[in-house]
Amino acid sequence: GIGFANILRNILRQDPDIIMVGELRDYDTAENAVQAALTGHLVLSTLHTNDAPSSIIRMLDIGIPYFLVQSVLRGIISQRLVRKICPKCIETYVVDSKELQQMGLEVSGAGGITLSRGAGCLHCRGTGYYGRTAVFEVLPYSKHMQKLTQKETSLTAIREQAKQEKMVTLRENAIKKLLNGITTIEEVLRVTWGQGDI
Repeated sequence: GIGFANILRNILRQDPDIIMVGELRDYDTAENAVQAALTGHLVLSTLHTNDAPSSIIRMLDIGIPYFLVQSVLRGIISQRLVRKICPKCIETYVVDSKELQQMGLEVSGAGGITLSRGAGCLHCRGTGYYGRTAVFEVLPYSKHMQKLTQKETSLTAIREQAKQEKMVTLRENAIKKLLNGITTIEEVLRVTWGQGDI
């Protein structure tokens, strides 16, 4: 039958400059995407993982040999959507920085921190939120990351290297949006649950 991998092979015959592959779900699709990248095409795709460092492990788990991952990977962007505070009913309040730290949210400074939330109005239908914005985690695939990408690569080692390279995590980016009055504590915790230890 006509599968996604077959379609991708046919697209390659058209000699495109850039290829967008919806998702790397299986070995056949991943293999074709890697072959396209090896022949000089820019290939963009998605993987379902919890964060950027996990994407390297996921590619290896799909069955892509580590030396091919080293050859074709250039960078990884992980993203999540957070709800934005409604601009019509936004209000500020003060929370103690220790309280935020108890929730696992690391913020600089001591004492009270001014945050925002939506009170709820007709515009947002009483939710306090209106619209969404993305929080990002960008992991450039450096020479050090290439050296770490081996058969027995551990996620912990990749995360540690990402930390050393000053990668801004999803949680750190979400906290920035929290402190800028774009989203709420609840949204930060919702989209970055389990991300506090990276």
